[in-house]
Amino acid sequence: MIDIVSGGQSGDEGKGKISAYLSYKGNYGYCVRIGGPNAGHTVLHKGNKYTLKNIPSGFLNPRAKLVLGAGAYTKTEWLLKEVELTGVRDRLIIDPRAVIISEENTSAEKGDAHFMSSVGSVGTGLGQAVKERIERRKIRFAKDEPLLKEFIKDVPELLASALDKGQDILLEGTQGIKLSLFHGEYPFVTSRDTTASTFLAEAGLGPKSVRDCWVIFKPYVSRVGPGPLEREITDEKELELYHGKGCEIGSVSKRLRRIGKFEDAAARKAIIINTATKLAVTHIDLFAGNDAGKVKKYEDFSKEAKDFLEHLKEISESTYPRPQLRLISNGAELEEIVVL
Repeated sequence: MIDIVSGGQSGDEGKGKISAYLSYKGNYGYCVRIGGPNAGHTVLHKGNKYTLKNIPSGFLNPRAKLVLGAGAYTKTEWLLKEVELTGVRDRLIIDPRAVIISEENTSAEKGDAHFMSSVGSVGTGLGQAVKERIERRKIRFAKDEPLLKEFIKDVPELLASALDKGQDILLEGTQGIKLSLFHGEYPFVTSRDTTASTFLAEAGLGPKSVRDCWVIFKPYVSRVGPGPLEREITDEKELELYHGKGCEIGSVSKRLRRIGKFEDAAARKAIIINTATKLAVTHIDLFAGNDAGKVKKYEDFSKEAKDFLEHLKEISESTYPRPQLRLISNGAELEEIVVL
């Protein structure tokens, strides 16, 4: 069966940690990632920090094969560095139709005022590569890159065979609902849809074998680039908590993220459009009295934290398909999670 991890806000919700936790604790034969290097996922395990632009966060499960679908975009040198960092050369599989971002793509994007200022691009070249793919320009696919030859396999056929044998697949999505090209806050969106249905399509999968769709939230909303934020926090002293303890600095852009209060409407939209079945919340340790890793059960969270969690439960219970809150992350380390 297929489990999907999606972002319920503007990205940076902690999808990397939740994907890593699910894989580490689960029995997935394959962990699949789509998206591109403009959105990094961070995993912290036993004091080691991994900032991953392409490698699936589920790499910590040594039994899982790691897959980049046709909807993935990468830079060869960045990907190979991650391969060495994570030691997964013998487990990596790449769809031949994944796209290689060229230096020309990156230069063109950085030189485009619309990309960099109006849209708020982080300048990796992904937006330009997507644009050229849509325009049917000559682009470089993974199958055309000699340095990636050993990893190339037919991903849809491989995953279909795995499902046929009863194996489980974890599909790690990218960014969040507010950045969706279709459902987000246009024009302050990314170059793709960022919801579960599109993640499936970009991986070469269909909906028949989906078991769960996880949607991930934080108790607040962050954005790297421009775009609306309800009740944006501007007080510098208050922001220190988020930028310091919360590490709200773009993992790729290195820019301080803008911070706003939790948005109920965006949460409902994320649940509906992703047909969420399960929810996870991260960064709950930013509430006073919930020091990272020290809270082991729900009853021990502070009143402020429990008030937020109960509010999220009320939203989920009144929004189809009424997902259940299952995981609460109370720190950066992989194991710092309360399971409900």
